[in-house]
Amino acid sequence: MFRYFVEIKKDNYFIINNNDVHHIKNVVKLKNHEIIECVYKKEVYQTKIIDLTLEDTVVVEIINKIETTISNIKKVLIAGVLREQKWDYLLQKSTELGVDEIIPVIFKRNVVKIDEKKIDQKLQRWQAICDTAAKQAKRTTIPVVNNLITNLKDLKNNLCDLNLVAWEEEKNIKLKTYLTQGFNSISFIIGCEGGIDTSEIKVLHEIGFQNVSLGTNILRAETAPTYVLSSLIYENK
Repeated sequence: MFRYFVEIKKDNYFIINNNDVHHIKNVVKLKNHEIIECVYKKEVYQTKIIDLTLEDTVVVEIINKIETTISNIKKVLIAGVLREQKWDYLLQKSTELGVDEIIPVIFKRNVVKIDEKKIDQKLQRWQAICDTAAKQAKRTTIPVVNNLITNLKDLKNNLCDLNLVAWEEEKNIKLKTYLTQGFNSISFIIGCEGGIDTSEIKVLHEIGFQNVSLGTNILRAETAPTYVLSSLIYENK
């Protein structure tokens, strides 16, 4: 069953008036009386399509509310921007595994360089990838892709209860050490393909991040977030 996010509710009806209209009418070609799920204010509803006649809207009737379970831990991924295919994979899989915010960062060793004139265009594309992945995963929320960070000190504005940086030089402190502690929010940093420079680690320590090891194997930058998010799901299920 298809799931769509809506913002307009009138009595016992939802009005879909975003890009999903095109998807409903022209991609999957749904018809009147077909059943879809709608997410409104983080709650899921079973609905029935009742009006496809308007060009830029779809009207659905609410049938009933579906009970769902929502994680009470806020998860913020701070990641070095990767090459396009790897970055798309990171966005998709992190969304599927429940990340709430993604903060793209340019580290010293970044292979990818982003033209300042194209930042807004890039952010829109990245957000669209997360939107699609959230719907496909049947989430009740869509993660937010925040503005690009080029100065690590700016991350002090994004601190959570627990703030970790995955660093290959850390050999002793395992992820489980932190995940068994009580916290309501977590931010974790994953470097770019070239890793994180020691001078950057120093800055991150100064603003409140702590080193963590992700094990003896060196994980790719695009797969490390799935390791952390999967571990969070396991420890808090």
